[in-house]
Amino acid sequence: MVRPMSADGLRIGIIGAGDIVRRRHIPGFSAIPGVRIVGVCNQKRESAARVARDFNIPKIYGNWEHLIEDDGVDAVLIGAWPYIHCPVTLAALDAGKHVLTQARMAMNAREAQRMYDHAREKPHLTTMVVPSPYGLTGDAYMKSLIASGYLGKLRELHVRGLTSEYAHPKSPLGWRQMTKYSGFNMLTLGILYETVLRWVAPREPRARLCLEAHHAADRSRDQRGGQGRHARQRPGY
Repeated sequence: MVRPMSADGLRIGIIGAGDIVRRRHIPGFSAIPGVRIVGVCNQKRESAARVARDFNIPKIYGNWEHLIEDDGVDAVLIGAWPYIHCPVTLAALDAGKHVLTQARMAMNAREAQRMYDHAREKPHLTTMVVPSPYGLTGDAYMKSLIASGYLGKLRELHVRGLTSEYAHPKSPLGWRQMTKYSGFNMLTLGILYETVLRWVAPREPRARLCLEAHHAADRSRDQRGGQGRHARQRPGY
């Protein structure tokens, strides 16, 4: 059951207010007429209080379950790390709330399928994943080049993403490199594949995808400064 929207417009609750949420999502939502951010829950109550103070958000929550249960929230933005994307999404949908989850979608394909299936069961609710920002500038132009045949018949597509992030051995590993927080995610390759799918959707049943990720540094320390460990990941097919 979906609750009727407030006369004041769409009321959004935020679960996980990290850097991207503070820099992009909160200012973006605040600029939309009829949209209000009414509450925030962060990893620690103290950090949630700072975000609420900085952005004039009226309510903070000690845990995400309390935000989901609040009848004063119509929609949920999940900006936390992927390890809670699935349980929060399922609970929010069961509570009749719309959901926008930050990429990466889930810890693994099984969780993503559960989220997708549950969203299909709630057609009256809007459920979205934040799209990859890569390629948005010039997106229509790229599609027009392909559609017009300017590039000829596409037989094979190679995408390379290069970055110096985490290349230095002394750079600490972030959550994206930790399986318990990020799940089975091949560094930043998924976000590149998502961008390509907007331009060239797979049409052949026999189409094959090969992803491979390599880290230049042999060993890197985790965020707690503990023993170094290998940062290389296996290819994924």
